[in-house]
Amino acid sequence: MLAFARLLRLSLAPSAAADVVVGVLLGYAGRWPGGHAPWLLVGASLLIYHGAMALNDWADRKEDAGTRPDRPIPSGAVSAPVARTIGWTLPAMGVALAGTISWQLAVGYLLLGACALTYDLRGRGPLRGPILLGLCRGGNLGLGMALSWTEGDLGPGAAPLLYLSAPALYAGYILCVSLLGRLEDGEGGALDQRAGRYVRGAAAALFAAPALGLLMTPTPTAGAWAASSALTVISGLWLLNAIPTGPWSQALVGKAMGRALRSTLPFSASLALLHAGDSAPARWVALGVMAAVPLSHALRRVLPPS
Repeated sequence: MLAFARLLRLSLAPSAAADVVVGVLLGYAGRWPGGHAPWLLVGASLLIYHGAMALNDWADRKEDAGTRPDRPIPSGAVSAPVARTIGWTLPAMGVALAGTISWQLAVGYLLLGACALTYDLRGRGPLRGPILLGLCRGGNLGLGMALSWTEGDLGPGAAPLLYLSAPALYAGYILCVSLLGRLEDGEGGALDQRAGRYVRGAAAALFAAPALGLLMTPTPTAGAWAASSALTVISGLWLLNAIPTGPWSQALVGKAMGRALRSTLPFSASLALLHAGDSAPARWVALGVMAAVPLSHALRRVLPPS
């Protein structure tokens, strides 16, 4: 069971689930819809996300046999055919689960799954790979927001610009983190100044998150905006502090990458906090996302995220 949990990268489940939950909250302008639909979306997202992780390991099995022989497939803990079956079956189940809500969401999750599986099989280019990862995580947030489109008129929804800006900003953050991750793996060539640029780009996306409050309807209260700003500023400064005063090394890139990954949940929580002044559900969502930070960190000790 531990080998399957490592294959599926279950330590990343809190982050993937948080994207959808925060997206639903934003789409409904701080309200939480009743019924099972939001939780079905979380399940669909996790099925696609972790299925793609399994297919990722299957695609890398030959390389891992030489460089990471302790991984589930090279070590023999999970057979390659089983991993491949999981990698195709779970995303298909995720699309089907989204289809129980609406055909529009099924199409959306089909596109999300296509991006994830394309990355696994054909998308490892120096720029194509990070772009696909950014589309996956930004699309995950956006599809949570899209749930409100399939419902009737149940009250005020998100401002139109938010439907584009929130997922785009989040995707930009993941893009910078993914580019940094290539340097961590030694796939990006010489480190020179690129690592610093990617860290600054990720921090800039964090700092820009509270500005989305100006696009929301209704306008968030001053307290909610201040809380979101404080969270993103703290996370951004903590990330920038990983930039060395001298030359970069692989160890320093790894340190910055770890901080960038640990800032993903605070990023999502800051988006939820933008509605916290007007919405009790938003406060609970923000608290839940932040509570997932120590959970995710504890899981990483047993189940490596990469």
